[in-house]
Amino acid sequence: MQSIRRVVSPGRLAALVALVVLASGLGGPRAHAAEVTQRSYTNAAGTREYYLHVPPGDPAGKPLMIYLHGCTDPQAQLAGNGFALTRVADELGFVLAYPIQPRAANERHCWNWFDPANQQRETGEPSIVAGITTTLIEEFGIDRDRVYVGGYSAGGGMSTVMAATYPDLYAAIAPMAGGPYGMSPQPPHADLTGATIVAAMGPGARPVPAFFLQDLADQTSLYPIGRANILQWLGADRRAGNLPLADTPTAVTTTADPVPATIEHYSSQGCELAQFVTPIGPDHIGGGLMMQSTAGLALQRRMMDFLLAHRLTGPQRAC
Repeated sequence: MQSIRRVVSPGRLAALVALVVLASGLGGPRAHAAEVTQRSYTNAAGTREYYLHVPPGDPAGKPLMIYLHGCTDPQAQLAGNGFALTRVADELGFVLAYPIQPRAANERHCWNWFDPANQQRETGEPSIVAGITTTLIEEFGIDRDRVYVGGYSAGGGMSTVMAATYPDLYAAIAPMAGGPYGMSPQPPHADLTGATIVAAMGPGARPVPAFFLQDLADQTSLYPIGRANILQWLGADRRAGNLPLADTPTAVTTTADPVPATIEHYSSQGCELAQFVTPIGPDHIGGGLMMQSTAGLALQRRMMDFLLAHRLTGPQRAC
């Protein structure tokens, strides 16, 4: 069940944006003051609040993006950055929701993507995020073939969990600065063959396109973790779709907006199944700010362009 709580006022957002931009050193235009409604959702696993932004016009038939924050106070990370992704939502026409992890669930507000109790379908945090997703699909008449989930840091890790446990719900994912599915943090290790993901998917196993971003200078989510993440996912795609998909990119491009970065493209049988973006320069916090502040709008558009290019497929189908 869900309840509508309140609307975050544009005035409050503008004040918070100014503070965060000054503190972070990230310049650029101020985020537009979008209307964001705060709601809550409850199921047997618990209650989570979430922010919701609906673009202008009739939402029926529009795509849905679920964005999962990282390990920090969501008020400072999301509202403090003016919900910059809402600008992209208005430009490209998709409904946008930000589930919120409370301190009661994790003292640092992290999604518990590394906890086996929160890595299975119909249980724990995956069931809550999926419940928010299906609630919005039904309420707004969302296009069920264009539903996506992504996030940064712990939110990136939970995005991988959501695709492994609900491949029949999310058309594509954006696990940024996260970690492989089933990764044990102490000591760090994970099955990189993709077999664990395919097993979690069950009979609905399918290749799930994914947009990865891993900052080269990240000192929290180290760069090799990002490489392990995509290797695991490419392995899962091969197994789930019986695809001739290589671990090396089919093409590499570059960008300088907002920072220098390489973009690796991974395709098979005419379908681009993955992009791996490596910004050169930002640390972990800087990378997170890029994906949620106006300074990183170009990267946010790139992420959404990749996701929106994919539609939900049936078992074993890539595109």
